[in-house]
Amino acid sequence: MMILLPPSEGKTAPQTGSPLDFNELLFPELSGERRTLIQELQVVSSLAGAHEILKVGKTLTDEITANQHLLDAPTAPAWQVYTGVLYDALDYGTLKGIDEDVTLVFSALFGVTRLSDRIPTYRFPATAKLPGIGNTGTWWRERLTDQMADFATGPIIDCRSSSYKPFWKTPPLRTVTIDVFQRVNGELKVVSHWAKQARGFVARHLLQAQANQPLGSIDQVADSVSEIYEVEMVPPTTRKPASLRIVLN
Repeated sequence: MMILLPPSEGKTAPQTGSPLDFNELLFPELSGERRTLIQELQVVSSLAGAHEILKVGKTLTDEITANQHLLDAPTAPAWQVYTGVLYDALDYGTLKGIDEDVTLVFSALFGVTRLSDRIPTYRFPATAKLPGIGNTGTWWRERLTDQMADFATGPIIDCRSSSYKPFWKTPPLRTVTIDVFQRVNGELKVVSHWAKQARGFVARHLLQAQANQPLGSIDQVADSVSEIYEVEMVPPTTRKPASLRIVLN
């Protein structure tokens, strides 16, 4: 089983800790690519119009300035750096006996990391385009496709937001997306406000279940999630992953 997560825009900056060590990240063979991206981000972040290129508000000047010092900044495990409702619900630091290679975070800066990988805080949304890089999703997909094909095993639970799904196109027949709905007047309506929280709870539940007994198929994943939510499964096709529809009351 493998769980794919998006990063969070909100982050907690480590106050202490060693600087970034590329060799300790997942797929250290991508260290050159990560250095290239960081260097491009540092240059852009030093420009007067950096907030426009990075598509962030002018109030985030301090975070843009921090981008210029990524190679020297303190690091912490990614699960401590990323914040927000999904990561609050996941509460990764309290989980015991789990495989650290199971839960991966796709990000514009690093491509993909484990939640245990040490990273600095940064500001770089996937929608931003850096000179020399262009579309970040396309840039990373060209570099991650072979790596992930060799690394990914078992069912894949894709909790990524739409901005990060282009980074790696998962094998449809082994993938299930987590889609959140609420029943209104007998019809299912897409939920946006609580969707991130639900995905965090799903990820936590599946990691706990996997620690006791491996989940070997998307049907077993659906059965496990049905222990905490009402669910409906839309089967996969050769071109489209399965959809596990969580129905909130």
